[in-house]
Amino acid sequence: MELKMRIISIGDLVTDFYYKNGKLIGVNGGMTSHNIIANIAKFNLETAVYGVCGNDMAGNIAIKSLKDIGTNVDNIKIIGNLNTRCFHVSYIDDNGKLEFTSKKRCPICNQKKWYDESKIEPQDILEKINPDDILVFDNLNNKNQIIIDNCQNRKMLDLGQYFELDNYQDEEIITKIKNKFDLINLNERVEKYLKNRFSLKTLEEVYNILHPKMIIVTRGKKGSDFVFNNNKISKKLESPSIEVDPTGAGDAFFSVFISEYIKNNYIIDSNFIDLTFKKATDLTKKVVKKFGARGHLQNLYKIKKIDDICPCNNFNILSRKQIKRCNININNLEVRLINAINSNAYDKLLKINFNNFKNCLFIGTGGSFAGAKFSSKVINYLYGINTITLYPRDVYYRNNHSIDATFLFTYSGTTDDLLISTKLINNKYIITKGELQKVVTKTGISKNNILSYRTGSNKGKERGFLSFEGALAPSSLFLKLYFAKNLRNDIDDFISNTIDYWKSYFAQYFKENNKMLKEFLQEGSCFNLFTGDFTESAGYDLESKIIESGIYNCLIHEKKNFSHGRFINYEHLSQHKNIYFKQKTTSSYEEKLLKYLAKDRNLIIESRYDGILCEYDLLVASQYLIYYISNFLDIDISKPTYSEAALKIYFYKGDL
Repeated sequence: MELKMRIISIGDLVTDFYYKNGKLIGVNGGMTSHNIIANIAKFNLETAVYGVCGNDMAGNIAIKSLKDIGTNVDNIKIIGNLNTRCFHVSYIDDNGKLEFTSKKRCPICNQKKWYDESKIEPQDILEKINPDDILVFDNLNNKNQIIIDNCQNRKMLDLGQYFELDNYQDEEIITKIKNKFDLINLNERVEKYLKNRFSLKTLEEVYNILHPKMIIVTRGKKGSDFVFNNNKISKKLESPSIEVDPTGAGDAFFSVFISEYIKNNYIIDSNFIDLTFKKATDLTKKVVKKFGARGHLQNLYKIKKIDDICPCNNFNILSRKQIKRCNININNLEVRLINAINSNAYDKLLKINFNNFKNCLFIGTGGSFAGAKFSSKVINYLYGINTITLYPRDVYYRNNHSIDATFLFTYSGTTDDLLISTKLINNKYIITKGELQKVVTKTGISKNNILSYRTGSNKGKERGFLSFEGALAPSSLFLKLYFAKNLRNDIDDFISNTIDYWKSYFAQYFKENNKMLKEFLQEGSCFNLFTGDFTESAGYDLESKIIESGIYNCLIHEKKNFSHGRFINYEHLSQHKNIYFKQKTTSSYEEKLLKYLAKDRNLIIESRYDGILCEYDLLVASQYLIYYISNFLDIDISKPTYSEAALKIYFYKGDL
């Protein structure tokens, strides 16, 4: 079995306490090497920590801070009767400028929770390191040195202090470091110490006695110096940010160089330094704007003291109220839809002469596929055109010479799959919320063929993987066309009433069926989703949302096709949990199908309409069903966690 390369920080864990004007404002994990790893975890690389901490609340915070950010903490050893190392960082507001001090003693109770000699067990760590692992150190204590000297792994060193070097002879220092590290990061204090210690004049001379692949000296707002292969490059920091807190900036800076060095196949040249310096300084500009070394990665943990005990001795973690992106998106949905149908995207839609078309493709992915499906049904109904709804890859492999027009449904307006799959098709229209000029620039399509429902009052975009506006806004534009052709002018009221109906319907349904839903909505459930006739848009949309939530699985059945043998799977392998979309009118076949399913657990969602109005009505219902599921589970269902491997597929750009 192939072992995956990991970037591992080694050392005792530290918890940082942060104070402003004497008041404790929060805590987080600390220590340079672990801060570096925390940053690298955000670059989609595999990270882990090998270290120790005490069996106390400070240790719990140190571990939690790493785990919450995606770092593997399985190899952190918890030692009973050991106080986790604690550091106290205090900020004083001096006429708008923050001055800070950092100490090992608590400014409230004056206690010091610190131990000098590391508690890690080198041999235990050496046995767990894989040959391809990359190790990160921030000091050269005796136990770290055992690991450094006894493994052939690539190693990185961030040396921010020099006091421990005073205990060694000159030759011992050189032996500890020379030829043992790929990258060494120093600050100006350590650089000055090494020059004085070894009677050296230049950074190049320091490089030659330590001989890493590259040595870096960070100089704060002045920039940084780099030496590799005896070549020195100096980089100035352009437009430095106003600092709130500079702690952690050097850790973040070095983390970028480590991750980019790995991604660049361990090659260092001037081009690598130019590109990486820009990325690193862009990150540090974010770091210095936040409190704490990891403030740009995660908010400080809020804590409260227990009884009258100083919070550094014992505390409880206060749960931070999580803002649910799903709630924000659904609460803004009605306003966004009304703005969309009153944008000039509808004016452009009116000008399209559909009477000149015989064959049209409607293309989308995810939530946009539901919008494409609904819109294709409207155009087919109004004009009798042969409309086909496809995913991008289906278009890529078919003969499209007889296609008169293609409609691309994409929230951003620049979805790569859609553009690649239709590159040989000339007459294309994009239905999007993307900014008009950006879409024109990226796609090369005429602005007259870009139907953007983005307006001055409708700029805000949904965040998260589940799209509500992306499914309904394009559908609403085509629904307005349907209303116009049927001489109706009540589209705004129809949308508002439909939203109000399903919001109220599911609020009551989830309240009255709480017991049944607890069993029905268990994590890991697999639903049978029945769709067909004028319920397809809702079926595709809900199936997509259920799958993308990462909580449930779903099998979608066309109602009549179910009778051609799919019931065998249903009877033998199904959990018998069904979601059933239906029109107002029930066909004779549907009566038999519903009777067959009646003995099982069914969530039947019935429209008040038939035909096109049913198609739209149930598409709205789909949005509110997934929203109420999210509230019922008390999670943000629109923010699933994807693996690094999955994201590589998600962000793939190229031939299909």
